[in-house]
Amino acid sequence: MLGKASLVAAAISVAAVSIPAVAAADATDDYPIPNRILRTPCSAEQIMAAARDTDPVYFERYMIDYHNHNPDVQRATQDKMHWFFSMDYAGRRQYSEELVTSLGDPLTGAWPNHAKLFFNNKGVAAHTTDVCADYPSDPAIWDYPAHW
Repeated sequence: MLGKASLVAAAISVAAVSIPAVAAADATDDYPIPNRILRTPCSAEQIMAAARDTDPVYFERYMIDYHNHNPDVQRATQDKMHWFFSMDYAGRRQYSEELVTSLGDPLTGAWPNHAKLFFNNKGVAAHTTDVCADYPSDPAIWDYPAHW
C-alpha cells in the first residue's frame, strides 16, 4: 500500500513541476518607480532642481533629450509629471502597478524616456529625494539651457 501512495505522490510532484506557472507582472516598492519617488512630498520641479545639482550629467542628458522633442511632447511631459506628483502615495503606487501591466500611453510612444529623470534610476531618486525639499518649485527649470 505504501508503494502505491509513494508512486501517486511522485506522479503529483512531477506533474506540479512540469506544468508551467502563469507569470504575473507585479510592481515592487522599487519597480518600476523607486519607492522614494512614490513617497516624496516634492514636486517635479523640485526633483529636477535637485537632480541638476546632485546628478548633473544625468540631468543634462535628460534636458538635452527633452529639448530635442517638439513642444507638444514637452508640454505633455510636464503635465504628466505634475499629475503624477500631485497624487498621494496610494495613487502613485497604483500608477506604478499599472505601468507594469500596460503597454504605455501615447506619450510613451512619442518619447519612451519622458519620465527617465524621475522614475528610472534608484540612485538618482535617492540623491534627489534627500534634498529636493530644499529647492523651490520653479517651473523655469523646464527651460534649463542644456549645454549641447
